[in-house]
Amino acid sequence: MSANNFSSNQGSPASAPSSASQLPSRIEPFKWAEQGFSWSGQVPLSRFRRIASEATVPAGQPNTDEILVQVDCRLYMDDYQRVAWLDGTLAATVPMTCQRCLELVEVPVATQVHLALLTDEKQAARLDEDADFVVLSEEQVVHGVDDAQTIDLIELLEDELLLSVPISPRHEACENKHQPVVEDEPELIKRDNPFEALASLKGKLDS
Repeated sequence: MSANNFSSNQGSPASAPSSASQLPSRIEPFKWAEQGFSWSGQVPLSRFRRIASEATVPAGQPNTDEILVQVDCRLYMDDYQRVAWLDGTLAATVPMTCQRCLELVEVPVATQVHLALLTDEKQAARLDEDADFVVLSEEQVVHGVDDAQTIDLIELLEDELLLSVPISPRHEACENKHQPVVEDEPELIKRDNPFEALASLKGKLDS
């Protein structure tokens, strides 16, 4: 099993699942999982702040408010395990700086999410060994009006999408303008092979 951690910032509780016309920033995970929630649409990259900060946006090109992330996600409760699950897919094309030629490179990023939302790490014993999960501690859950417990959905999804962002983005093939010239490697010095010498000596003795 692998666990993820994330922090939450104070914010207003999200609207009920049935009225979410835009992807909500904050959700009540267990209540919404019980009711069933799904959302599909496009979200500006600017809402994924950490990934947006890695984008290269030249003048005259679409900015992070115009670059869109395709998001499909749903919350549901596993009645057998009594565990809330967040499932989804995210995909986008992020303009970044190629680390070879320092020119713009369009980097496709995508991920699939299958994440168990737990209130206690002991609940992880109910999951398969390779299941991903996050334990929502008291410090990570915001208590709003009517004691509604909310978490940051955008941050949770961004944690997963960040895993597909390359540390060193590069074109598959590009003119290597700014790389330092690598000198030719010196020819390897041929070393005497003692076994060849023995074979030669043996040939002389046999003659």
